[in-house]
Amino acid sequence: MKKINILSPGFTSPNSAAFLFPLIKFKHALKNHDFNITIYNTLENRITDCNFLLVDSKFFKNSWAQDFNGTLETISELNQKTKLIWCDQSDSTGTFLGQVLPYVYKYCKAQIIKDRSEYMSTHYASRIYADYYHKKYGINDKDSFLDQIVQNKTDLEKISVSWNSAFMNYGVNYDYILRLRKHIPFNFFLHFSKPRARPEDERPINFTCRMGISYARETICYQRKAIKEILKDQIPTDKLSRTAYFKEMDRSKICISPFGLGEITLKDFEALLSGTMLLKPDMSHMKTWPNLFQDQKTCLFHSWDADDIKEKIDWALSNNNERISIAKTGQNLYESHTLGKEAGQLFAEHFKTMLS
Repeated sequence: MKKINILSPGFTSPNSAAFLFPLIKFKHALKNHDFNITIYNTLENRITDCNFLLVDSKFFKNSWAQDFNGTLETISELNQKTKLIWCDQSDSTGTFLGQVLPYVYKYCKAQIIKDRSEYMSTHYASRIYADYYHKKYGINDKDSFLDQIVQNKTDLEKISVSWNSAFMNYGVNYDYILRLRKHIPFNFFLHFSKPRARPEDERPINFTCRMGISYARETICYQRKAIKEILKDQIPTDKLSRTAYFKEMDRSKICISPFGLGEITLKDFEALLSGTMLLKPDMSHMKTWPNLFQDQKTCLFHSWDADDIKEKIDWALSNNNERISIAKTGQNLYESHTLGKEAGQLFAEHFKTMLS
Protein backbone atom coordinates (compact mmCIF):
# COMPACT_ATOMS: atom_id res chain seq x y z
CA MET A 1 0.00 0.00 0.00
CA LYS A 2 1.44 3.37 -1.06
CA LYS A 3 0.95 6.10 1.52
CA ILE A 4 -0.06 9.41 -0.07
CA ASN A 5 -0.20 12.54 2.06
CA ILE A 6 -1.98 15.67 0.88
CA LEU A 7 -1.14 19.17 2.14
CA SER A 8 -3.90 21.67 1.40
CA PRO A 9 -5.53 24.65 3.12
CA GLY A 10 -8.84 22.82 2.62
CA PHE A 11 -12.08 23.96 1.01
CA THR A 12 -10.98 27.58 0.97
CA SER A 13 -11.32 28.18 -2.78
CA PRO A 14 -13.13 26.56 -5.74
CA ASN A 15 -9.87 25.17 -7.12
CA SER A 16 -8.75 23.63 -3.84
CA ALA A 17 -12.25 22.22 -3.34
CA ALA A 18 -12.17 20.55 -6.76
CA PHE A 19 -8.66 19.27 -5.97
CA LEU A 20 -9.76 17.61 -2.72
CA PHE A 21 -13.25 16.51 -3.77
CA PRO A 22 -12.28 13.42 -5.84
CA LEU A 23 -9.66 12.36 -3.31
CA ILE A 24 -12.50 12.14 -0.78
CA LYS A 25 -15.26 10.78 -3.03
CA PHE A 26 -13.06 8.16 -4.68
CA LYS A 27 -11.11 7.18 -1.57
CA HIS A 28 -12.24 3.54 -1.77
CA ALA A 29 -11.33 3.24 -5.45
CA LEU A 30 -7.91 4.71 -4.65
CA LYS A 31 -7.49 2.22 -1.81
CA ASN A 32 -8.33 -0.61 -4.22
CA HIS A 33 -5.38 0.62 -6.27
CA ASP A 34 -3.16 0.45 -3.16
CA PHE A 35 -3.25 4.19 -2.40
CA ASN A 36 -3.85 5.21 1.20
CA ILE A 37 -4.80 8.92 1.25
CA THR A 38 -4.41 11.22 4.27
CA ILE A 39 -5.23 14.92 4.04
CA TYR A 40 -3.47 17.53 6.22
CA ASN A 41 -4.11 21.27 6.49
CA THR A 42 -1.07 22.07 8.63
CA LEU A 43 2.64 21.55 8.09
CA GLU A 44 3.77 18.98 10.65
CA ASN A 45 6.65 16.52 11.03
CA ARG A 46 4.73 13.35 10.14
CA ILE A 47 3.61 14.81 6.82
CA THR A 48 6.71 13.46 5.07
CA ASP A 49 6.13 9.94 6.37
CA CYS A 50 4.78 8.81 3.00
CA ASN A 51 5.69 7.63 -0.48
CA PHE A 52 4.39 10.82 -2.09
CA LEU A 53 3.44 14.23 -0.72
CA LEU A 54 0.98 16.18 -2.88
CA VAL A 55 1.10 19.90 -2.07
CA ASP A 56 -1.82 22.12 -3.03
CA SER A 57 -0.11 25.34 -4.20
CA LYS A 58 -2.78 27.38 -2.39
CA PHE A 59 -1.21 26.28 0.90
CA PHE A 60 1.79 28.52 0.18
CA LYS A 61 -0.22 31.25 -1.54
CA ASN A 62 0.68 33.98 0.94
CA SER A 63 4.17 32.72 1.72
CA TRP A 64 5.90 33.93 -1.44
CA ALA A 65 5.51 37.62 -0.67
CA GLN A 66 6.40 37.14 3.01
CA ASP A 67 9.53 35.02 2.51
CA PHE A 68 10.30 33.95 -1.05
CA ASN A 69 13.61 32.20 -0.33
CA GLY A 70 12.32 30.65 2.87
CA THR A 71 9.33 29.19 1.02
CA LEU A 72 11.61 27.62 -1.57
CA GLU A 73 13.78 26.22 1.20
CA THR A 74 10.75 24.66 2.92
CA ILE A 75 9.62 23.05 -0.35
CA SER A 76 13.14 21.74 -1.00
CA GLU A 77 13.42 20.25 2.50
CA LEU A 78 10.09 18.46 2.13
CA ASN A 79 11.19 17.02 -1.20
CA GLN A 80 14.42 15.73 0.34
CA LYS A 81 12.39 13.69 2.83
CA THR A 82 9.85 12.28 0.37
CA LYS A 83 8.71 12.67 -3.26
CA LEU A 84 6.96 16.04 -3.40
CA ILE A 85 4.43 16.61 -6.16
CA TRP A 86 3.59 20.28 -6.51
CA CYS A 87 -0.09 20.63 -7.50
CA ASP A 88 -0.51 24.03 -9.13
CA GLN A 89 -4.08 25.20 -8.54
CA SER A 90 -3.93 28.31 -10.74
CA ASP A 91 -6.74 28.75 -13.26
CA SER A 92 -4.90 28.79 -16.55
CA THR A 93 -2.22 26.86 -18.43
CA GLY A 94 -0.01 29.79 -17.42
CA THR A 95 0.64 31.51 -14.05
CA PHE A 96 3.45 28.99 -13.82
CA LEU A 97 5.82 28.93 -10.82
CA GLY A 98 9.03 27.97 -12.58
CA GLN A 99 11.06 28.70 -9.46
CA VAL A 100 9.51 25.63 -7.80
CA LEU A 101 10.40 23.14 -10.54
CA PRO A 102 14.03 22.38 -9.58
CA TYR A 103 13.01 21.62 -5.99
CA VAL A 104 10.17 19.10 -6.54
CA TYR A 105 9.77 15.55 -7.79
CA LYS A 106 6.93 16.51 -10.18
CA TYR A 107 4.98 19.65 -11.07
CA CYS A 108 1.33 18.98 -11.87
CA LYS A 109 -1.31 21.37 -13.14
CA ALA A 110 -5.00 20.92 -13.90
CA GLN A 111 -4.24 22.11 -17.43
CA ILE A 112 -0.92 22.51 -19.19
CA ILE A 113 0.28 23.77 -22.57
CA LYS A 114 0.76 20.77 -24.86
CA ASP A 115 4.06 22.15 -26.06
CA ARG A 116 5.82 22.24 -22.69
CA SER A 117 8.74 24.19 -24.18
CA GLU A 118 6.40 27.21 -24.00
CA TYR A 119 7.20 27.28 -20.28
CA MET A 120 10.72 28.35 -21.17
CA SER A 121 9.32 31.58 -22.63
CA THR A 122 7.56 34.48 -20.95
CA HIS A 123 3.89 35.22 -21.64
CA TYR A 124 2.31 38.59 -21.03
CA ALA A 125 0.02 38.50 -17.98
CA SER A 126 1.33 34.96 -17.49
CA ARG A 127 -1.20 33.53 -19.95
CA ILE A 128 -0.75 32.41 -23.53
CA TYR A 129 -4.04 33.97 -24.67
CA ALA A 130 -3.34 37.27 -22.86
CA ASP A 131 0.02 37.29 -24.63
CA TYR A 132 -1.85 36.83 -27.94
CA TYR A 133 -4.08 39.88 -27.35
CA HIS A 134 -1.15 41.95 -26.13
CA LYS A 135 0.93 41.22 -29.22
CA LYS A 136 -1.82 41.33 -31.85
CA TYR A 137 -3.97 44.20 -30.57
CA GLY A 138 -1.54 46.08 -28.32
CA ILE A 139 -3.63 45.46 -25.20
CA ASN A 140 -1.70 46.45 -22.07
CA ASP A 141 -2.25 45.86 -18.37
CA LYS A 142 -1.36 48.21 -15.56
CA ASP A 143 0.82 45.46 -14.13
CA SER A 144 2.50 43.35 -16.84
CA PHE A 145 3.18 40.28 -14.70
CA LEU A 146 5.37 37.65 -16.40
CA ASP A 147 5.87 33.95 -15.71
CA GLN A 148 8.68 32.52 -13.66
CA ILE A 149 10.01 30.58 -16.64
CA VAL A 150 11.70 27.18 -16.68
CA GLN A 151 15.46 27.61 -16.80
CA ASN A 152 16.56 24.01 -17.33
CA LYS A 153 15.10 22.14 -20.30
CA THR A 154 15.40 18.77 -18.54
CA ASP A 155 13.00 20.05 -15.85
CA LEU A 156 10.20 20.14 -18.46
CA GLU A 157 9.89 16.38 -18.01
CA LYS A 158 8.57 17.00 -14.48
CA ILE A 159 5.50 18.85 -15.79
CA SER A 160 2.37 16.73 -15.91
CA VAL A 161 -1.44 16.94 -15.78
CA SER A 162 -3.31 16.46 -12.50
CA TRP A 163 -7.11 16.87 -12.73
CA ASN A 164 -9.23 19.88 -13.56
CA SER A 165 -12.10 21.52 -11.69
CA ALA A 166 -14.72 19.14 -13.11
CA PHE A 167 -14.81 17.38 -9.75
CA MET A 168 -17.19 19.48 -7.69
CA ASN A 169 -20.89 19.97 -7.19
CA TYR A 170 -21.96 22.67 -9.65
CA GLY A 171 -25.63 22.74 -8.82
CA VAL A 172 -27.73 25.67 -7.64
CA ASN A 173 -26.42 25.24 -4.07
CA TYR A 174 -22.75 25.11 -5.09
CA ASP A 175 -21.72 28.19 -3.05
CA TYR A 176 -23.60 26.97 0.01
CA ILE A 177 -21.96 23.52 -0.09
CA LEU A 178 -18.51 25.07 -0.48
CA ARG A 179 -19.02 27.42 2.48
CA LEU A 180 -20.49 24.65 4.60
CA ARG A 181 -17.62 22.22 3.98
CA LYS A 182 -15.10 25.00 4.61
CA HIS A 183 -16.33 25.35 8.19
CA ILE A 184 -17.67 21.86 8.95
CA PRO A 185 -15.19 19.02 8.21
CA PHE A 186 -17.82 16.39 7.37
CA ASN A 187 -17.96 14.72 3.96
CA PHE A 188 -21.41 13.12 3.96
CA PHE A 189 -22.99 16.07 2.15
CA LEU A 190 -20.37 16.09 -0.61
CA HIS A 191 -21.84 14.74 -3.82
CA PHE A 192 -21.57 15.33 -7.55
CA SER A 193 -24.32 17.17 -9.41
CA LYS A 194 -26.78 15.28 -11.55
CA PRO A 195 -27.58 16.65 -15.03
CA ARG A 196 -30.41 19.14 -14.78
CA ALA A 197 -31.60 18.69 -18.37
CA ARG A 198 -30.78 16.57 -21.39
CA PRO A 199 -29.57 17.88 -24.77
CA GLU A 200 -32.65 16.58 -26.58
CA ASP A 201 -35.04 18.48 -24.29
CA GLU A 202 -37.06 21.35 -25.70
CA ARG A 203 -34.88 24.48 -25.84
CA PRO A 204 -36.69 27.65 -26.96
CA ILE A 205 -33.65 29.91 -26.44
CA ASN A 206 -31.05 29.79 -29.22
CA PHE A 207 -28.01 30.78 -27.21
CA THR A 208 -26.90 32.29 -23.92
CA CYS A 209 -23.75 34.08 -22.78
CA ARG A 210 -23.98 35.42 -19.25
CA MET A 211 -20.61 36.65 -18.02
CA GLY A 212 -18.74 39.17 -15.97
CA ILE A 213 -16.21 41.45 -17.63
CA SER A 214 -14.72 43.09 -14.54
CA TYR A 215 -11.14 41.86 -14.48
CA ALA A 216 -8.15 43.82 -13.26
CA ARG A 217 -6.21 42.86 -16.41
CA GLU A 218 -7.35 44.23 -19.75
CA THR A 219 -5.66 41.34 -21.58
CA ILE A 220 -7.87 38.88 -19.71
CA CYS A 221 -11.20 40.68 -20.14
CA TYR A 222 -10.47 41.67 -23.77
CA GLN A 223 -11.96 38.45 -25.19
CA ARG A 224 -15.13 38.80 -23.15
CA LYS A 225 -15.57 42.45 -24.10
CA ALA A 226 -15.10 41.56 -27.78
CA ILE A 227 -17.77 38.84 -27.58
CA LYS A 228 -20.12 41.16 -25.66
CA GLU A 229 -19.75 43.73 -28.45
CA ILE A 230 -20.43 41.14 -31.18
CA LEU A 231 -23.57 39.89 -29.43
CA LYS A 232 -24.90 43.22 -28.11
CA ASP A 233 -27.82 43.42 -30.59
CA GLN A 234 -28.80 39.76 -30.16
CA ILE A 235 -28.77 38.79 -26.47
CA PRO A 236 -28.14 40.33 -23.05
CA THR A 237 -24.86 39.21 -21.49
CA ASP A 238 -25.16 40.71 -18.01
CA LYS A 239 -25.26 38.35 -15.02
CA LEU A 240 -28.45 36.88 -13.55
CA SER A 241 -29.37 35.40 -10.19
CA ARG A 242 -28.11 31.82 -9.92
CA THR A 243 -31.62 30.36 -10.22
CA ALA A 244 -32.51 32.47 -13.28
CA TYR A 245 -29.09 31.74 -14.80
CA PHE A 246 -29.59 27.97 -14.59
CA LYS A 247 -33.15 28.23 -15.87
CA GLU A 248 -31.97 30.14 -18.93
CA MET A 249 -29.09 27.75 -19.59
CA ASP A 250 -31.34 24.68 -19.28
CA ARG A 251 -33.57 26.15 -22.01
CA SER A 252 -30.76 27.23 -24.34
CA LYS A 253 -29.42 25.33 -27.33
CA ILE A 254 -25.93 26.86 -27.07
CA CYS A 255 -23.88 28.27 -24.19
CA ILE A 256 -21.01 30.60 -25.11
CA SER A 257 -18.29 30.32 -22.46
CA PRO A 258 -15.24 32.57 -22.99
CA PHE A 259 -11.93 32.30 -21.17
CA GLY A 260 -11.65 34.07 -17.83
CA LEU A 261 -8.74 33.85 -15.42
CA GLY A 262 -8.16 30.50 -17.11
CA GLU A 263 -9.22 28.67 -20.24
CA ILE A 264 -11.53 26.43 -18.21
CA THR A 265 -14.30 28.16 -16.27
CA LEU A 266 -16.91 26.84 -13.86
CA LYS A 267 -19.55 27.76 -16.44
CA ASP A 268 -18.22 24.97 -18.66
CA PHE A 269 -19.29 22.32 -16.15
CA GLU A 270 -22.60 24.06 -15.44
CA ALA A 271 -23.27 24.03 -19.19
CA LEU A 272 -22.44 20.33 -19.49
CA LEU A 273 -24.87 19.58 -16.67
CA SER A 274 -27.57 21.63 -18.40
CA GLY A 275 -27.25 19.72 -21.68
CA THR A 276 -26.63 22.85 -23.75
CA MET A 277 -23.90 22.71 -26.39
CA LEU A 278 -20.73 24.39 -25.19
CA LEU A 279 -19.14 26.97 -27.51
CA LYS A 280 -15.58 27.76 -26.40
CA PRO A 281 -12.54 29.64 -27.69
CA ASP A 282 -10.06 27.25 -29.30
CA MET A 283 -8.46 25.06 -26.61
CA SER A 284 -6.32 22.89 -28.88
CA HIS A 285 -3.15 24.29 -27.25
CA MET A 286 -4.12 22.73 -23.93
CA LYS A 287 -3.87 19.32 -22.30
CA THR A 288 -6.15 18.51 -19.36
CA TRP A 289 -7.97 15.68 -17.61
CA PRO A 290 -10.69 14.74 -17.95
CA ASN A 291 -10.62 16.09 -21.47
CA LEU A 292 -14.14 17.45 -21.80
CA PHE A 293 -13.06 19.97 -24.45
CA GLN A 294 -12.84 18.20 -27.80
CA ASP A 295 -13.78 20.27 -30.85
CA GLN A 296 -16.85 19.00 -32.74
CA LYS A 297 -17.12 16.05 -30.35
CA THR A 298 -17.90 17.38 -26.85
CA CYS A 299 -18.02 21.10 -27.65
CA LEU A 300 -17.43 23.54 -30.49
CA PHE A 301 -14.44 25.87 -30.81
CA HIS A 302 -14.33 29.40 -32.19
CA SER A 303 -11.24 31.51 -32.83
CA TRP A 304 -9.55 33.61 -30.11
CA ASP A 305 -10.50 36.69 -32.15
CA ALA A 306 -14.17 35.58 -32.02
CA ASP A 307 -14.54 36.73 -35.63
CA ASP A 308 -16.21 33.41 -36.52
CA ILE A 309 -18.50 33.16 -33.51
CA LYS A 310 -21.68 34.06 -35.42
CA GLU A 311 -20.76 31.52 -38.08
CA LYS A 312 -20.35 28.82 -35.41
CA ILE A 313 -23.69 29.74 -33.83
CA ASP A 314 -25.45 29.62 -37.20
CA TRP A 315 -23.94 26.22 -37.97
CA ALA A 316 -25.08 24.77 -34.65
CA LEU A 317 -28.60 26.15 -35.01
CA SER A 318 -28.84 24.89 -38.60
CA ASN A 319 -27.57 21.41 -37.74
CA ASN A 320 -29.83 20.34 -34.91
CA ASN A 321 -28.85 16.67 -34.81
CA GLU A 322 -25.13 17.43 -34.83
CA ARG A 323 -25.55 20.04 -32.09
CA ILE A 324 -27.49 17.64 -29.88
CA SER A 325 -24.93 14.91 -30.54
CA ILE A 326 -22.05 17.18 -29.45
CA ALA A 327 -23.91 18.26 -26.31
CA LYS A 328 -24.86 14.67 -25.49
CA THR A 329 -21.30 13.38 -25.91
CA GLY A 330 -19.99 16.14 -23.65
CA GLN A 331 -22.60 15.55 -20.97
CA ASN A 332 -22.17 11.77 -21.05
CA LEU A 333 -18.38 12.05 -20.78
CA TYR A 334 -18.68 14.40 -17.81
CA GLU A 335 -21.21 12.17 -16.10
CA SER A 336 -19.04 9.07 -16.64
CA HIS A 337 -16.20 10.73 -14.67
CA THR A 338 -18.35 11.85 -11.75
CA LEU A 339 -21.50 9.76 -11.32
CA GLY A 340 -20.68 6.81 -13.58
CA LYS A 341 -20.16 3.30 -12.17
CA GLU A 342 -16.53 3.39 -13.27
CA ALA A 343 -15.87 7.01 -12.19
CA GLY A 344 -13.72 6.00 -9.22
CA GLN A 345 -11.80 3.53 -11.34
CA LEU A 346 -11.13 6.19 -14.00
CA PHE A 347 -9.85 8.62 -11.40
CA ALA A 348 -7.66 6.04 -9.66
CA GLU A 349 -6.10 4.99 -12.96
CA HIS A 350 -5.33 8.60 -13.84
CA PHE A 351 -3.95 9.19 -10.35
CA LYS A 352 -1.63 6.21 -10.79
CA THR A 353 -0.45 7.55 -14.14
CA MET A 354 0.17 10.98 -12.63
CA LEU A 355 2.44 9.52 -9.96
CA SER A 356 4.42 7.32 -12.34
